Amino acid sequence: MTSGRAFKILIVEPDPDLVEMLVGTLAASMNAHLTCVAGAAACLDTELVDPHDLVITELSLPVEHGIEEVTDGIGLAESLCSLSSRPIILLADRPTARQTIRAMRAGVRDVFIKPFTMEALADAAARMLHGFDLRRRHFAKYHKMRDLVRRVIRERRELNERVELVCRDLVGAHRRLAHRVLETEQSRPTGTT
Repeated sequence: MTSGRAFKILIVEPDPDLVEMLVGTLAASMNAHLTCVAGAAACLDTELVDPHDLVITELSLPVEHGIEEVTDGIGLAESLCSLSSRPIILLADRPTARQTIRAMRAGVRDVFIKPFTMEALADAAARMLHGFDLRRRHFAKYHKMRDLVRRVIRERRELNERVELVCRDLVGAHRRLAHRVLETEQSRPTGTT
């Protein structure tokens, strides 16, 4: 990763054995802080308090009371995308074509069908984090440039206003000088040269 900072990865997986394998692989392969939760409610609570750079979620999540609209990993992805933009990886046993399409529409960037190799998952996670970080840095650069352009425009307007005031002062001074010269010319006796 080029940013040098530790990425934050949230793993939503009810199977403790798979969690252990995921944590072992991801911790060994990248500079990341890993958070593990077992269900959608804990994931959403965690994301509200401390947003992560990547979410890896299981398709089959336990049914939880209080969040009936989130029935699986795809529903969780939809909820996560409404909070903020971050890459999401879905882990599934045998997803149907309809589930896969729904997952992609929900914001899932990749679907890993079990069994999968941990190295492939770690590589995909690293690519997504790199892309996410690159987009975030471009977005920050864009906002800095936009702020700089706004400041330059504002300073240019202020400078134009100052120049206009100086020009008005010069025109006024020229009029006063011309008026005094005219008065001086008129106050001179006509026979004197």
